[in-house]
Amino acid sequence: MTILYVDMLPPRYTDQFKYFTKKLPHQARFYFQNMFPIVHWLPKYNWIWFFGDLTAAITVGTLVIPQSLAYAKIANLPAVYGLYTSFIGVVVYPLFGTSKDISIGTSAIISLLVGQIIAKFVNTPQYLSGEWTMSDAATLLALFSGFITLAIGLLRLGSLFHFICQPAVAGFMAGSGLTIIINQFSKIFGITGINTSEAPYLVFGKTLANLNRTTVNAAFGLTSLVYLYTVKYLSQYLMRRYPQQARLIFFFNTSRSIIVLVFSTLICFMIHRFGQFETSPFQIIGNVPAGFGQIGPPTIKMDLVGYLGTDLIGIVVLLVMEHGAISSSLGKLSDYKVDMSQEVFTIGLANIFGSFFGAYPGTGAFSRTAVMSKSGTRTPLTSFFVGAIVILCIYVFTPAFTYIPNASLAAIIAHAVSDLISGPSVWKKFWDLHPMELLVFASAYIISLFTRIDISVYVPVALSLVFQLYQTARPKYAFLGSLTARTADDDGTYFPMDHPVLHPHLGPIDPSVICFQPQESIVFQNASFLFEKLTDQVKQTTGQGKPMAKKVGDRPWNSARSMAEDQRPVLRAIVLDLSGVHQMDYTGMEYLMDAAVLIERYSGHRVRWYIIPGYSPAVRKCLLLAGFGTQRRDARLPGKFLSDLSATHSSTESQNSTQKQDEKGFEEAVIEQVDGSKRGFMSLKFLKTSESRTSTSLAIQGHSSSSRPQDTPEVTFVQDVFPYLFSSVHLAVKSALAQKVLDEQEEEESETISVISDRDMGH
Repeated sequence: MTILYVDMLPPRYTDQFKYFTKKLPHQARFYFQNMFPIVHWLPKYNWIWFFGDLTAAITVGTLVIPQSLAYAKIANLPAVYGLYTSFIGVVVYPLFGTSKDISIGTSAIISLLVGQIIAKFVNTPQYLSGEWTMSDAATLLALFSGFITLAIGLLRLGSLFHFICQPAVAGFMAGSGLTIIINQFSKIFGITGINTSEAPYLVFGKTLANLNRTTVNAAFGLTSLVYLYTVKYLSQYLMRRYPQQARLIFFFNTSRSIIVLVFSTLICFMIHRFGQFETSPFQIIGNVPAGFGQIGPPTIKMDLVGYLGTDLIGIVVLLVMEHGAISSSLGKLSDYKVDMSQEVFTIGLANIFGSFFGAYPGTGAFSRTAVMSKSGTRTPLTSFFVGAIVILCIYVFTPAFTYIPNASLAAIIAHAVSDLISGPSVWKKFWDLHPMELLVFASAYIISLFTRIDISVYVPVALSLVFQLYQTARPKYAFLGSLTARTADDDGTYFPMDHPVLHPHLGPIDPSVICFQPQESIVFQNASFLFEKLTDQVKQTTGQGKPMAKKVGDRPWNSARSMAEDQRPVLRAIVLDLSGVHQMDYTGMEYLMDAAVLIERYSGHRVRWYIIPGYSPAVRKCLLLAGFGTQRRDARLPGKFLSDLSATHSSTESQNSTQKQDEKGFEEAVIEQVDGSKRGFMSLKFLKTSESRTSTSLAIQGHSSSSRPQDTPEVTFVQDVFPYLFSSVHLAVKSALAQKVLDEQEEEESETISVISDRDMGH
């Protein structure tokens, strides 16, 4: 029989540093190559991709114009600022972006937050005196939020997005969508005097209270809403009814916003043109200047930067969150990988360049991105074609924008963001999974209706982090038992004793053996909790090795044992299943060592630990540093072990150390195939390690990638070089039970020798 002894001692820090410096040039080259993903796909560009991108750009272009104008109104900025924002983002994105579907530009959610900031800004003395302008505020928000997101991208910290859980994102989006809809009601009905910068619940209440002041603007607003929703649901029905015409119906559906914009503008123009009105009977956008009227370097006013500084955090959080949510979800649907760090880097560049063109902060927008994905876009170059459409509108069609009714724009906004609102089916999913998930979702949803929009991100994220910390501090664990009914071929199957189905059929593995299974990483937050549960179980199920004093007054004050409990079997072994533990820190190691000392003191004799460390290098290093690999005794304190890493990092010397321990009487279980006719049938044979380790045994250190030599004998069994580390609970339990039998035999022999000696002395 050939046994392969495997050793995975941790590498030295000097070796790790050498490896890092060796790989540094390659990593640097890889870093800079990833900053320009366009070089990977542009050389393969072809005419099929071109026509797909152009078709998608025309489809999205019919949506980007009305949304740009509408979202700028949400931001409390002139409508032309929406066009500026939608131009520069889509032009920059193809050079650096990693998603073919993203459309960077104006966003309803970012516009809502900017609108709340601008509403506060226009009441400052500096703005009222003319020292600060609206252009200053918009461009500085774009510039400095761009700097921050650019830095996050350069440092490759885009994974911070994943700290925001899905219920928080869903709740925030739903609350933001509802907030935007509420703010548009007064504009749809033409009600003036409603301050939409107030809390949404107040805006909603005041709108309802002033419905009697509805004006003729409602004719545009309500008609636009009816048309938008009619086309939407009619298109869904027609797609199901006539699937062969789905693509034509899709284009008809996506053009509904531009059709509303064109016809409402045409009607409004004709009324103004042929009617005899001194003032407009409708609320319209008014004059929209052609070209880039705000082009130039942004003017940095440090007092204004200080005023807007506290708002930049919220802007950056929303930029990253909205962009990350839509890009990652569409990447999964279309089977391509989105690099979040690169995406954040691209957002930063787009906003920095946008500030030179008079743009306010922009990011990937939900509705436009979804339309771009469904329109058949093939590459990120679609965004460049969309930018060409936007610049055409800026220079050619701006005179026509003068007569766009505000009510129609409000209807387009309300219709576009209604898809952000999650329905009851989503709420039920959160509840079915865990009530805390619904609480996080509800907190984001509700808070957005009562305060500023960015607050509805911070609170649910904080709640989710508290929930995760609680789960880490109070992790799941199990004490394993074995099935009471076994077949002849059963090698032992172990389940948690509190298993909801099998618990009536489970029993202890052995009265003197405890099998403990932590189910989370063992770190400073939970190490005390886990090992306290283990020591409590030891005291509840096993007896104390030292006899209990007969007089109650001689017993410790904290001992409540009875004489019957004192007859329980004494603990001999602990099987510690760490296969599900992926991380252990210094505190976890210290608590494990303390538990070993406490348990051995309680048991009154040697307690062996049979450990399944899994494949985590961090867990294995902690176990070896604490001495659980060979469990060599420290003479100064019973239960404390000498470190397995203190003397050497050599696999051969570790094996020799183990050999010396074996010569002192340590036994280990070795699996040996004894019947070749029954494939997979294994028999347990107990051998001295010194007997089982033949000259053909191998020792492997670290992660060897060399091929297997031709003269290497076939491996029958793989054993860890450290005798108390195992690859499965099955092997660990069998070793523990085998060692228990040997210990009991030695104790009986010792007692027999003692009796004979006493009798001889008596004679």
